Amino acid sequence: MKTLLAAIDLSPITSKVLDGAASLALALGAKLILLHVEEPPAAYVPVGAAMDVITAPLPLDPPDMDALKEGLEKLAVPLRAQGIEVETIGVVSSPIDEILDQSKSTGAEILILGSHGHGALYHLFSGSVVTSVLQKSAIPVLIIPVHGK
Repeated sequence: MKTLLAAIDLSPITSKVLDGAASLALALGAKLILLHVEEPPAAYVPVGAAMDVITAPLPLDPPDMDALKEGLEKLAVPLRAQGIEVETIGVVSSPIDEILDQSKSTGAEILILGSHGHGALYHLFSGSVVTSVLQKSAIPVLIIPVHGK
């Protein structure tokens, strides 16, 4: 059985990514793994041209992993109702590294990501998970376009 890994960010584009992933999983008779990587809370924020640092008050609240896992399971229910075998994974880590690591550890044959469609200026300052994964992935990556028709 083929294994597909869909990395979702739980933003408004998630439903379109899941629709595309479900269509591919059904067509291939594949298992679908839903992965959400929650970035760890930042301990500091770089500010200004000199990149001075403002330290956030500690302790920072960790993400609610129970709520994250519950949310992923809710997304899996309609997929399972279509006959798709679905596994969910929710972790706190660096998204790019975790997506690539999970693709290896799960034996995924195709990675599925959605693109927010941000412009070049956004990517200059914040980078792009999709671009980084495309550059580093050892397996095919399917990008679901989420804007337009």
